[in-house]
Amino acid sequence: MNFSTLMNKYEPRLKQIILILVAGYLFFAQFSTQAKYIKLLPVPVPAVLTLGVGGLLFLYYLLNRKKLTQTSEFDKYLKRFLILFLISLGLAVLSAFYTATVLNSVEYVNYLKSSMVTRIAYYISFFMFVYFGYRLLVNEPKDSKSIINVYALSITLLVAVAFWQLAYFIFNIPFLNLNTRSFVHSVEGVTLFDFRITSFTNEPSYMGPFLIDLIILGYLVVKRKWVYAVALLLPTLFILAFTFSVSAYFNLVIVIGFLMVYLMFHPRFPKKILWMIPLVGVIGIAGLYLVNPDLLAKFFSPIWGRRDNLFDPTQSSRIYMYVMPFKWLFDHSIVSGLFGYGPGAYEFLAGTKIVPHTQMSLAISANNMFIDVLFEQGVVGLLLLLAGLLSIAVFLLKNGMKNMYYFIALTEYFHLMVTSLYRADYVTPRFWAVLLVIAVLVKLGEMKHKQNVTE
Repeated sequence: MNFSTLMNKYEPRLKQIILILVAGYLFFAQFSTQAKYIKLLPVPVPAVLTLGVGGLLFLYYLLNRKKLTQTSEFDKYLKRFLILFLISLGLAVLSAFYTATVLNSVEYVNYLKSSMVTRIAYYISFFMFVYFGYRLLVNEPKDSKSIINVYALSITLLVAVAFWQLAYFIFNIPFLNLNTRSFVHSVEGVTLFDFRITSFTNEPSYMGPFLIDLIILGYLVVKRKWVYAVALLLPTLFILAFTFSVSAYFNLVIVIGFLMVYLMFHPRFPKKILWMIPLVGVIGIAGLYLVNPDLLAKFFSPIWGRRDNLFDPTQSSRIYMYVMPFKWLFDHSIVSGLFGYGPGAYEFLAGTKIVPHTQMSLAISANNMFIDVLFEQGVVGLLLLLAGLLSIAVFLLKNGMKNMYYFIALTEYFHLMVTSLYRADYVTPRFWAVLLVIAVLVKLGEMKHKQNVTE
């Protein structure tokens, strides 16, 4: 029995196994925000899953590329983004070796030998996962819809555990010992609550993006919209409120604002609904204030109590890490500034710089994709990344009003970009899982649009 005969015999079973693995990867994306899960193995679990699933998808594509002929109109935009990202990475690696000759730093050489190699391996794995996963799923439209639903539905587990944690704080019901950052910090005065909901994520800001993913994608998953509102939207918003995460609140408000502006230009969307959304919000807040003027202040005191330091780089570690890379970028050479210090080089900063007001080392990321890329891949690398991202944005904006699949893809993409302002998701499974979900939604939208045109 020759190889081609074997492949024909076992290909359907192999395909089903790989589809299950892709669904599993989407399911476990949220667990990559929990330290104990990451450290289950000697090698980080997300790295093992990404490399394993990405490698299998690549191998399956090589063996069956003649069968995987279906693509979508999104194909060239996804390719363009990945190619531009790869070019910026290649230039950053060359720049890193040049920088090593002028920097004369032991810490920088150690970074080149360890973190840069690791980061490149991660990127290759993520690229294989998202592109070859996309090529497989667009050829399996019936399975692809179920698989992307797995991602949304899996986040309901995050919400369920969050309610369990809330019951622990209020009623002292035993809860998991996960050592998450669920305490209120940097706040003076009386607070109505001395906790923040984290569920099983390490920090509240880690949970926010997943909750908003559920709100957006759940609209497609749950067919009856009153069920969506009662069983999914309201509970998720309730948990989001108890995260007391400024970034999560900011994220939600910006996404809602974007949708309101975008839908103003929709020819069939009832404009009065757009005015009702802020009106209901204002009436609700005004009503609460009239009933109990101190209630809102006390409820949001975990945020309001940090307002003085929130945007001050001399007091906020996060803002300091946002601002200072712009100053450090051209410290050593024009080449380093233009093409970067190398993939993962923010870890070099963490080993050589401190936050003045805390006297502690920097984190290994600015928690902002664009600032990380600016330092690691330079001005040119950031411009290449932005070019790829903007091309996707323009495509989705042009097609967002065709049907609900396109619209949800656009909303989720905008949310992903907002998330990238305060989370370093581009080096985590979530960013690439969501990018894959968006690509599949575009394919489903394309099929739906063709069906509507023929009818």
